[in-house]
Amino acid sequence: MDYLDTLLEHHKIRLKKLLPLEGKLRAAAILRNEYAGFKTAVDLGEDRLSVVAQLARTLPKSDAGTGSEPIQTVAGRMFEGGIQGISIVTESTLFDGSLVDLSTISRISPVPVLARGIWTHPAEICQAIVSGADAVNLVAGALGQTDLRDLYSLATGLGLDAMVEVHSLEDVEQALDLNADLICINHRNLHTWETDPDLTEFLIDEFPSSTVVLATGGIGTVEDARRLLEAGCNGVIIGETLMRQNIPQDLIAAIRNVRLSGAESTDGN
Repeated sequence: MDYLDTLLEHHKIRLKKLLPLEGKLRAAAILRNEYAGFKTAVDLGEDRLSVVAQLARTLPKSDAGTGSEPIQTVAGRMFEGGIQGISIVTESTLFDGSLVDLSTISRISPVPVLARGIWTHPAEICQAIVSGADAVNLVAGALGQTDLRDLYSLATGLGLDAMVEVHSLEDVEQALDLNADLICINHRNLHTWETDPDLTEFLIDEFPSSTVVLATGGIGTVEDARRLLEAGCNGVIIGETLMRQNIPQDLIAAIRNVRLSGAESTDGN
């Protein structure tokens, strides 16, 4: 099974139903002029990591997820841990996500909200805006360079933070062509769902030092986080590991306390 191809195939079906609403969605998106700054929130400097909790109803190859528990309840535990942002997986295929989840969390979230999915058309970006997103991800590997540029320009032009998600050197080249200043290096191969824990260290030096870089995929321990900080990451997006824990606040706090010097902070900042 090719996971990305499956997502894109079902995505086309949903997009066809959305297109007649593009005009109304764009008009509504233009009216929204206040956003919580996702990029600013996840940039805590060079010596510590921000933590973005990611919520999904279900996950491929995993029994983790929010399941039948109210998504607000799960999110509340993450907020208590002191996260800098929250990512809501909106893909219905494979993840059982929805824009209803995004809207629900955006209304109660004290931190910026990232709408994470596969976005291929301006109407979808506008729909995410109307649903409460402060930022969207753009998967370079799912878009050609022209489409990536057009969606990036639309999103940023409307006030959103656009996080370009990369998985390869080819993706990095596309991001650099955009002068994208917010990047997510995804260790998970979207075709096979396997993870490569070395990917951040392989790709991160390609980006200017001014770029805010997050990492995601297979991050499960404080030591994983420390390694990413030492590689030059500004933050991590963690989903499955946090959703498996009854008290995710402990792991969130432990990662936030990691410092480049090796000395742990205990002040909770």
